[in-house]
Amino acid sequence: MKNDPYRKNVSLSIKILKRLIIGLKNEKMAWFELFIVCTISLFMWGNLYQGDIEQTQYYFFWPMLGPLVIALRYGFAKGMMCFVLTIICMKFAVLGLKLDVYFSVPVAVGTALVTMVAGEFADHWYTINQRYELNYRYMEQKLQSFTQNYHLLKISHDQLEQRAAGKLMSLRTSVQILQQAALSETSNRLEKLGHECLHILSDVVGMYEAGIYVVKNNQIVTPCITSIGNGHTLKINDPMLHEMMQDKKVLTSANIMDIDEKTLHYKLTVPLVDSSGELQGVVLAEKVKFVSLTDSNIALMALVASYVANFMCEKLHAPVLEPEQHLIFQKYLQQLLWNKKHYGADSTLVVFIDKSAEQTLPVNQFIDYRRGADIYWRCTTKQGQISMAALLPMTTVFEAKQFVDRLSNIVTDKNRHGLDQVDILGPYIVFEQYKEVANILNNLGAFDEDLADHSDSLI
Repeated sequence: MKNDPYRKNVSLSIKILKRLIIGLKNEKMAWFELFIVCTISLFMWGNLYQGDIEQTQYYFFWPMLGPLVIALRYGFAKGMMCFVLTIICMKFAVLGLKLDVYFSVPVAVGTALVTMVAGEFADHWYTINQRYELNYRYMEQKLQSFTQNYHLLKISHDQLEQRAAGKLMSLRTSVQILQQAALSETSNRLEKLGHECLHILSDVVGMYEAGIYVVKNNQIVTPCITSIGNGHTLKINDPMLHEMMQDKKVLTSANIMDIDEKTLHYKLTVPLVDSSGELQGVVLAEKVKFVSLTDSNIALMALVASYVANFMCEKLHAPVLEPEQHLIFQKYLQQLLWNKKHYGADSTLVVFIDKSAEQTLPVNQFIDYRRGADIYWRCTTKQGQISMAALLPMTTVFEAKQFVDRLSNIVTDKNRHGLDQVDILGPYIVFEQYKEVANILNNLGAFDEDLADHSDSLI
């Protein structure tokens, strides 16, 4: 503590010395300093260099220090301004005030040259320092951005690790297990499997407080089957719930624009609508993870909810359809078109056709490698060729190509014929390439005029 005054004095001295060497950043103070130094130079000239040249030629020309110091501190422009001002004032003193002061053109020219060199050096030095300072600030910003991104990535990794640690299986596996459980139940599937359905949907967006209800005749049946959290209640007059029951689509508070958000009891409402358009149940959530309510997660939520509703339907809509179930395949396709209209989630279609003469190639082997949300339909072409159509929900063309390549490699390894005699059509984007999809479905015997009209209305 005794050294504090000493340290303060040293710090103050360093600051003053720095300002004396570098100069002032305030433009007004810089001009004020220029006039002060110019005045000092005039005073030195007038007092030290009176008389003729014989008395002064062996001495250093001290008035040169004024323009020289200004040039070093502020650059070429202000240094020359100080020199010109000094020359004008001294010339006025010699001619106007008749002072006996030594003044000559060579001395003025020499002072100007020295001032110019010092000013150019100062400007060049300042430019170099500015360049290094900008590079330093850029690197500092990059380092700060890298540090922030690193911490965000670490937090995201920790959250993902915690989330993965709390989940024993993936969403796709959970849906498949739910399907197997639904096959073992003949009635009241949603009442018996409501807990599993709610937790599968909660894995998509992260629900902290929510409940799942059965819907019969478009009326919510109370009480709720199961809930997450301790504070879930049913508010039958909630505006979001009322709109969801009418539109039968996933809604969040961001979708209710004309109503104050404070009046909404729920933050997320999810209808369980099967492929036939019947409302099987609803999920109502008061508290959800807000950052997870992205467009992609909402589309995924709608897709998973539709599959859960199909599993809970009394007439179970199997994801692997037989040739005579072309109407169900049309309903699945229509539902995907509806998802495209409301959530922007497009899907792709791939068709495998056995073009061998014996029709013995194992096209049905593809079913063994079906992904959780895919819809497969065993069918035949008008020419009698064994075929299989695969609907891939929420799958891009690139992802569909990867799926086909992976499937082709697996089947090739297990089948001596390979895929030389299998014609692969697609992948087609269902919405954007619906004309091609319609032609293929027509060849497979599943084209429907009502479905075509529905697609035209979406366009």
